[in-house]
Amino acid sequence: MDTGKGYFEMMQAAANAKEAELVKAAQEIEAKHPNHGGWFRPGEVIEIRGSRFRIKTVSPTEIRLKLLTKG
Repeated sequence: MDTGKGYFEMMQAAANAKEAELVKAAQEIEAKHPNHGGWFRPGEVIEIRGSRFRIKTVSPTEIRLKLLTKG
């Protein structure tokens, strides 16, 4: 999640976590950062200025994107 302070906060959740556990963990992190932005995850496709990208990695200070073909 974008904290609004120039870095990303990672959510640590077990691979077999239930939806309610994920929502609770997200709410706890969001409560710590009232100016937060969006959540990002690897594999997600986003659009910026008409171009599509796939998120490759998310680290505390950057997101790596791969440009996707149109069509």
